[in-house]
Amino acid sequence: MASDVVMFPGQGSQQLGMGREVFDAYPRLCDRADETVGYSLRELCLKDPHGRLNQTSHTQQAIYFVSCLMYLEYAERHGEERVRCVTGHSLGLYPALFAAGVLDLFEGLEIVSTRGTLMQEAYGGAMVAVIGPQVNQIEDHLVQLEFFDVDVANYNSPGQIVLSAAKPRLDELVPRLEEAGHRCVPLPVSGAFHSRHMEPARREFARFLRERKFAPPAKTVISTTSGRSLGADHLLEEMVFQLVKPVRWWQTVVYLARTGHKTFDEVGPGRVLTKLTTEILGEGPSSQAEPWK
Repeated sequence: MASDVVMFPGQGSQQLGMGREVFDAYPRLCDRADETVGYSLRELCLKDPHGRLNQTSHTQQAIYFVSCLMYLEYAERHGEERVRCVTGHSLGLYPALFAAGVLDLFEGLEIVSTRGTLMQEAYGGAMVAVIGPQVNQIEDHLVQLEFFDVDVANYNSPGQIVLSAAKPRLDELVPRLEEAGHRCVPLPVSGAFHSRHMEPARREFARFLRERKFAPPAKTVISTTSGRSLGADHLLEEMVFQLVKPVRWWQTVVYLARTGHKTFDEVGPGRVLTKLTTEILGEGPSSQAEPWK
């Protein structure tokens, strides 16, 4: 039986070998995807011969496509009509929109390709996960330390948030947070995602998307920037402003639980969202969840 909520992971879930279980089931889709991006996504995911799997532009293409194939397999197994609510962490919005019938598989791949390229071009920024029991007070702490140019990028769980800023500022901030008892984990990214530093990418992405028309969602799509359902009138706004707004995963899961959703299935590579959601719902410790971007 399908769960109440199907959730899709974002960048950071990539791992060598992902998609192995679904590539052979959808050979025609794989061939067309390769034509769309200009190289073999299967080879990238299974072998990564050129060391590009962790490069943002390639990472986002790979995670999106693998997540979509895994959703097709999931829907075949459980029944498409049983999937009624979908959501995604950052990049995970796009396979969620595919699952909801908003995007064609290959239109989504084209959009994600542009998104990933624009984000990769935003050099100079960095991200760090801050982990510990007091992270819910991090914004007050940033004010006290006068780090007004550091943004919260992800509210992942009660025990984990992610900060974005120019790299020199995070290098200055991290020792002070560690002195206060926080555990800080730098994330291997090229930019300060989900922060004011992505504004140039947001503007270019808006220009790229502004003439596109999208189908209204056939399933409930929950925004992880607002925690509320997305209607057709707000799809473009969500895609564009998601680049500069924080991911509120913690708040989104709480909202879903409060509105009667009881089961959550993660569809895509990895189980990070499952671990975070388990922690948020009070069923496990934050130390089990990997830092997420």
